[in-house]
Amino acid sequence: MRNSRFPPLSKSWEDVESEMKAAHRDDMPWCDARNLKPAYFAGEDLLAVANNAYNMYLAENAIFSRTAYPSLGQYENDVVDMMLALLSAPEGAAGSVSGGGTESIIMSVKTAREWARENRPTAGTPEIIVPHTAHPAFDKAGHMLGLKVVRMAKSPGWRADVAAMAAAVGDNTIMIMGSAPPYPYGETDPIEDIAAIARAHGLWMHVDGCIGGCILPFMRRLGEPVPEFDFAVPGVMSMSVDLHKFGYANKGISLVLLHDKALEAHQHTSFGDWPAGVYSTANITGSRSGGPLASAWAVMNYLGEEGYLRIFSAQRDIKRRLMAGVEEIDGLEIIARPHALHFYFTARDFDIFAVETGMAAKGWSATRAEQPDSIMLWVNMSHQEEVENYLRDLRAVVADVRAGRIEAATDSVVYVT
Repeated sequence: MRNSRFPPLSKSWEDVESEMKAAHRDDMPWCDARNLKPAYFAGEDLLAVANNAYNMYLAENAIFSRTAYPSLGQYENDVVDMMLALLSAPEGAAGSVSGGGTESIIMSVKTAREWARENRPTAGTPEIIVPHTAHPAFDKAGHMLGLKVVRMAKSPGWRADVAAMAAAVGDNTIMIMGSAPPYPYGETDPIEDIAAIARAHGLWMHVDGCIGGCILPFMRRLGEPVPEFDFAVPGVMSMSVDLHKFGYANKGISLVLLHDKALEAHQHTSFGDWPAGVYSTANITGSRSGGPLASAWAVMNYLGEEGYLRIFSAQRDIKRRLMAGVEEIDGLEIIARPHALHFYFTARDFDIFAVETGMAAKGWSATRAEQPDSIMLWVNMSHQEEVENYLRDLRAVVADVRAGRIEAATDSVVYVT
């Protein structure tokens, strides 16, 4: 039962601030060195740039970026162009800013649906084919847009089941997609193979690069074996890319990127039959703070290619040290070949969730996952000095679990809002 009521009297900011600090006291700091859940921290200097730029445009409404606030319009053009170039987009490609990865995915599906009405009409309910590991935002999009989502049942070799996806194509299929990489397992899907299916059947091909869009191009430059995943792959028509993840901008900012600017006609929503004039937006959100966009532009210009390479190289080293240490512990094993900065490990003959329980008791916060039961670690720069501490505690906890001294607590294995 909700008990809060609107306060009858005003309060001073000092009183409000005091209440908020008290409420905030038990929250784990988002960039705490023992927080191994998704958090995107790459240094205090970078955080200051992101925050200062955000605050400069906090109150500006980005819906008016083409009229009242032309600097925001220029930032959007620049950010989109930089990412299109990074992701091998052809001349004439386009993009727009959304409030997050879920919105970018929904709008990519919406664009595909409108495109299909002209280019691949169906007699029945349009269908989109997604791997087993595809983000649930695709199911949200299907529900909102009246589409059927055909999700594969397995992930052979920890990647998309290409053979099953090809077999699932039917007369009502309009779209197919892969992740670079997906949240589960962290190994990039075989985008080239999935795109070949799209080309063979005339389907819309989407790449969900919300996690990897900013990091994979730089990982490749650092010598990592990153498979082809972006607009360089023939047939890729759209991508979703989060800048508030490994772009290090403040939340929330993501991009919807299109192979051809002409496709924007299928994305935009415009309406003029009301007294206030034409209302036209590229994505779902109307009014939105200019802060996230300003933050992204500032961070990308502050770091440049050199800065991103330096940060990703350092974080790659943290990931390698953690993975090597995990693999040295008898009974633990790494899942898949993770391409970004998160990875999963499981246990062969004991309860991995008991391990998570034991590590939580020692102050380490990580995420449980399933299929198989596993622990996910998400690396950032705050972990640089904590690798050996984590591995020391992990060795001790595994020994206690094997000896029956620790059992799994009944915690949720998903994130819920």
